[in-house]
Amino acid sequence: MSPTPPREDPLALPVAGLCGVGGLALLGWALAGQDAGNGTARAMLAAAGVALAALALLHGRLALRARRLRRDAAALRQAAGRASMQLSATLDILPDGLAIYDAEDRLVLCNAQYRQVAADSVMPLEYGTRFEDVLRRAAQSGRITAALPDTEAWLRERMARHRSPAGPEVQEMQGDRWLRITERGLDGGGVVVLRTDITEAVHSERALKRALHDAERAERSLREAVDAMPAGLEIYDETDRLVLCNSHMERLRPHLRSETSLGKTYEELLREGLRQGIPEAAQGQEELWLAHEMALRGHRPGPEVRHEGGGAWIHMHESRTPSGMTVCVRLDITDLIEQRQVAEAARQESQHTRQLLERAVEALPVSIEIFDEQDRLVLYNQQLSRMYPHMNYAEHLGRSFADILRHSVDRGLIPSAHGREEAWIAERLSEHGSRTSTLVQRLADGRWINIYETRTPENYVVAVRLDITDLIEQRQALEAAQEAAHKARELLQDAVESLPEGFALFDADDRLVVCNAQYRKLYPISAPMIVPGSTFEQIARYGVERGQYLDAVGNEEDWIAQRVADHRSASQAVLQRLPHGRWLQADERRTPQGGIAGVRTDVTLLVRKEQELAAANEKLALLSTTDGVTGIGNRRRFDERLATEWLRCGRHQAPLAVVLIDIDHFKLYNDHYGHIAGDACLRHVAQLLQATIRRADEVAARYGGEEFVLLLPDTLLPDAVTVAQRCMDGLREAALPHPRSPTAPMLTLSIGVASLVPRPDTGSDTLVQAADAALYRAKHGGRNRFEVFSPPPSTLTAA
Repeated sequence: MSPTPPREDPLALPVAGLCGVGGLALLGWALAGQDAGNGTARAMLAAAGVALAALALLHGRLALRARRLRRDAAALRQAAGRASMQLSATLDILPDGLAIYDAEDRLVLCNAQYRQVAADSVMPLEYGTRFEDVLRRAAQSGRITAALPDTEAWLRERMARHRSPAGPEVQEMQGDRWLRITERGLDGGGVVVLRTDITEAVHSERALKRALHDAERAERSLREAVDAMPAGLEIYDETDRLVLCNSHMERLRPHLRSETSLGKTYEELLREGLRQGIPEAAQGQEELWLAHEMALRGHRPGPEVRHEGGGAWIHMHESRTPSGMTVCVRLDITDLIEQRQVAEAARQESQHTRQLLERAVEALPVSIEIFDEQDRLVLYNQQLSRMYPHMNYAEHLGRSFADILRHSVDRGLIPSAHGREEAWIAERLSEHGSRTSTLVQRLADGRWINIYETRTPENYVVAVRLDITDLIEQRQALEAAQEAAHKARELLQDAVESLPEGFALFDADDRLVVCNAQYRKLYPISAPMIVPGSTFEQIARYGVERGQYLDAVGNEEDWIAQRVADHRSASQAVLQRLPHGRWLQADERRTPQGGIAGVRTDVTLLVRKEQELAAANEKLALLSTTDGVTGIGNRRRFDERLATEWLRCGRHQAPLAVVLIDIDHFKLYNDHYGHIAGDACLRHVAQLLQATIRRADEVAARYGGEEFVLLLPDTLLPDAVTVAQRCMDGLREAALPHPRSPTAPMLTLSIGVASLVPRPDTGSDTLVQAADAALYRAKHGGRNRFEVFSPPPSTLTAA
């Protein structure tokens, strides 16, 4: 708030006139007196009259000068008001709330966003309000979540952090809004407060965590379902490398452990088995057997039954997916084969036994149904519907196992339940999900179903039903099971693809397991290398070699080493600068299995906003050091640069020169042409002075009123004199008329020049005082000239 200017005294001029008239009257009376013997009295009256007249004249001049000063002060207040309005409008453009508090913690400046507590609430603030009062109003409004339980305790903690700001802090507001509060101390003891709305970023991070949790749960359920199968399952990718095998497959092939087999080709696995003498039929002709197996790879006419070592019989089915992957299912049918062999031996019909065995191998179907923790049907395959054509499982989705069981019993579909329906249902329910062996059940149509049930750690029940009546139907059931597993994997992939950010999962060997299309879209240059099996370093190197990472140009190997180290530590977010002005943030975390899950977020808009804010702050800093009339540096900029250069030149024992310039009789110029023309004259002179400096570290500034100053680092006194002469020559060539100047008809300058080598025991004002002394001599020496300051040798070192 500007102070109220003193009101003009209306009696000042009349009083001065009255005093003047009184003084003249006394003087006239003294001179007109005829009494020669009273000379002393007349002299005293004459002196009093002269003094009174002189006092009246002085009083009148002071009154006129006070009137002019009041007019100048009013003009300056109007200019300051306009500057304040422009600064407030500039701050209101900023998207974030900004406020500045002085050393007494009182508000001196803020924008409209700072006053806005919520989208529909604006807090009235007045300059001079203490920060604690502002904070208390906000807390009492009920908008700050952390302040609701205990406002006073929260205020004490918040004020403690405000007095010693350590870094940004996040504050939750009512309505699930989130703010980032950043406070920085000023050199003068004040504090700058920046408040940024980060609600959208917090919500995005929360949604990402939920999506990752759902994806991990889906993958875990799929893995458990695959491990619950009574058959061995292995999947090879397009390059014939093993990417998945379940625990049952490890039991069928104990010589090949999954942790060492994953990633190896089918041929490499066969050779490893041959080195251990498996299979026995290939001993002595390993290469021939291997060539035969590889020739049949992907071209087998149908399922195969193999007699493995130890007397086990394995039913193997191999098929290719449309994407080029190979799925192999191995089922231990030793019990079935032995039962049929015993039956065939009893009837002594070896040929018939062989035919029965072939039919059993050809009829090996598998169907799957899954019940949730409340024992409701949530998933089934189509083979189950084909196995039970009388059941419409689409209608039974969501119904309990007990309801489905009762539906079958009521229609007489379970012969073993006839006559004891309720007892049979009770027994079947008690066994459901808790059996450790298989259950053989006969259907009304004469088919026999082998039922295997197990309960997962999530309390789900997975039931696998095997139709041992017909091997061909068994094969169809297995294909249906494979299709269901493939669909489940596609569901997992779809979940990953639905993420708005780029997502990639690397295994414990740092090889890419899965990623979504958004991840490849964010790295278009590296996209050809972003394929499962590629290591993180290979992908990073591919992008670096093709210019994808701008920060890596010129130090490629160091950048790759640092990026791989950051990736493996997975402890902090990494900001990456890409071509076309794009910025990505990489967040990576380790999985319990030792892999690394990474998320890539496009933060281009956020980085640009930060850059725009920095540019705005830089512009504000420039405005604070620029003279509003002339456009060159102001007194503040000169003082800052003088202090800096004084210290620097003192350290290097280099000379520092100051040229102090005053426009001769500028007040008369203003009185003659007016203040608008006077401002134009100041700008013209400022441009001439700016043109005289040649180096980037030299400064031209308005020192005050009609005075200007040049700061010339590393400049000896003769060189400073040359600069002063250029200033006078430049103004003389400009020939700006000044008809009321008693010095010359054109505008002229008086200049004081000083150059010193700073010493530790002197301040920078010593140099300015020296130049001012020289300027004083130039003015009293007739003006339109420059004078050089020569200090005594005993006090300062002249350059």
